[in-house]
Amino acid sequence: MTLFKLMRIVALLSVLFVILVSAWMTERRMAAWERPILVTIYPIVADDVPGTAEFAENLDLEVFEKVNDFFDRETSPYGIKVTPAFRFQLAKPSKQLPPPVPPQFEAAAIAWWSLKMRWWAWVRDWKDELVSADIQMFLLFHSLNENTEVGISVGMRKGRYGLVKAYAMQSMNDSNLIVFTHEMLHVLGASDKYVLTNGEPIYPHGYAEPNRRPLFPQVRAEIMGVRIPISSFSSVMPESLLECKIGRQTAEEIGFMARLQDY
Repeated sequence: MTLFKLMRIVALLSVLFVILVSAWMTERRMAAWERPILVTIYPIVADDVPGTAEFAENLDLEVFEKVNDFFDRETSPYGIKVTPAFRFQLAKPSKQLPPPVPPQFEAAAIAWWSLKMRWWAWVRDWKDELVSADIQMFLLFHSLNENTEVGISVGMRKGRYGLVKAYAMQSMNDSNLIVFTHEMLHVLGASDKYVLTNGEPIYPHGYAEPNRRPLFPQVRAEIMGVRIPISSFSSVMPESLLECKIGRQTAEEIGFMARLQDY
């Protein structure tokens, strides 16, 4: 091996080491809940309907303060004093779509997609002319038409980004924020608490009040269980974050319980 090749390998390994250490330190800092987490929101026009572009261009950061209101309510029992939990900044609207998400159970395709997506997200961060954020959230806006399904949303802890399929209507803002918060909690380390095949919350961790008697109907949704169980075999979507709760297991996964122990 020539000296030049050796130096190149050392340089590449050094860069990789710095990236890994930086990512590890960022994750630890976010999990400590000692200061607001900076989140960049990227509005993306995901269809050709003129109203979608107009909605994305007029998106107001004030909408996302409901996420901070939700966290203010949910963090108080755990001795977390940081407020707001998040500081949001808004990138310019774009029509550049991310790499399409592959089917859930194709491991090789998902791994390749993850690499492409992390590169795509890094390029967006490099070009947005904003302060480099702790988390990137990409909102893919679609019009609300006869096709009510806009595809799956994802949140990736490795890479610290989320893809949210959202509707370009003011009346859907509260529903969009539920999905947004759910995916952002994935980025922070929370796991899904519903059955993948039918979307029903899993007892007990997917229930907002698993000790409620009688158990049904529940009145709120555990945010990672998504839906409000009204019987052992049926559930409904919450109307807003006011009807959602961070359950005990989710709280542990995102670092709330560690703060409670220190409190």
